[in-house]
Amino acid sequence: MLPQRRGRAGVLPQLLCLGGLALVLSGCLAGCSASGVAKRDNRKTEPDLVLCYGEVNPEGHIMTDSAKFFADEVERLSEGRIVVEIYPSGQMGDDQQCYRAMQMGSLDLYRGNSASLAECGNPMISALALPYIFRDREHFWKVCESGLGQEILDDIEVSAKGMKGIAYLDEGARNFFTRERPVTRIEDMKDLKIRMQLSGLMEDTVAALGAKAVPIAYVELYTALQSGSVDGAENPPVSYFYNKFYEVAPYYVKDSHTYAPGVILISEITWDSLTEEEQQVILEAARLTQEYNREEIERADRQAYQALKEAGVEILELEDPEAWSAAVEPVYQKYGAQFLELIRQVREMR
Repeated sequence: MLPQRRGRAGVLPQLLCLGGLALVLSGCLAGCSASGVAKRDNRKTEPDLVLCYGEVNPEGHIMTDSAKFFADEVERLSEGRIVVEIYPSGQMGDDQQCYRAMQMGSLDLYRGNSASLAECGNPMISALALPYIFRDREHFWKVCESGLGQEILDDIEVSAKGMKGIAYLDEGARNFFTRERPVTRIEDMKDLKIRMQLSGLMEDTVAALGAKAVPIAYVELYTALQSGSVDGAENPPVSYFYNKFYEVAPYYVKDSHTYAPGVILISEITWDSLTEEEQQVILEAARLTQEYNREEIERADRQAYQALKEAGVEILELEDPEAWSAAVEPVYQKYGAQFLELIRQVREMR
């Protein structure tokens, strides 16, 4: 039995949760039915509402843990009337597939990424995915928790059509990792084939650094690295560790080219189907999840780096960070032209 939404007038069609999504995501049906049903079988009573939440990362990852925290808070705040079932490891597809599914109303919730959201109407949040725009984690959260950060989050509903942003999440700074040799100078990037997410902004960032961007689905990345189809990729330390990419690409350089915020997104179709009380439950759970994530990400980063060192990964630093920042100026010209004032405010925030 597939996860389904139970409305106040009975059970809504299963299409609303996964049936329509099957048209977009071939082959995920078996995986989807397995993980959701097992959780619900342990409950003493059936909830009024069951929502589906997609996450590309595996069990144990900070993003999946944050999703589970959100689900727990929704169930607690609604006194069991609303249940959120989590589908990790890309069971629901990649970013673009899940965005389309939410716009169709066949997926309720997803942890999106500000870089890939640039492909959905170029909302303001895409400016936060520009390379080297954040100085560090403190600067990242200063922006996200400010009035400006809320304005950027609200703009998703306006510009990305069909989705509403309800909380920021910190996945960590994204860094490059490579298979065969270390990278510490910008010259080391020349002609490397680097896997990037399906985002024009990220592809152009890699090109500006002298490498060739290769768009490959995230679920295929380990095999692509193993076979040599790509020379490297980029991920925050926690994702790099939990997806075991270090096994096939053991050189990890802390360049922090992108500190793009993750975002908990909810389908507008789902949102509009909720009562005001249910909406408040979702928003409060999202707020608490943002706080949880901020506290836990630093611990997760530390543990990931320690584990990577113990696994023999060579963790590197850039020799000339200024050269990397200067090289990506064309990316700002292409993607930041309409956000010049926003970029200024972000950079000047202290």
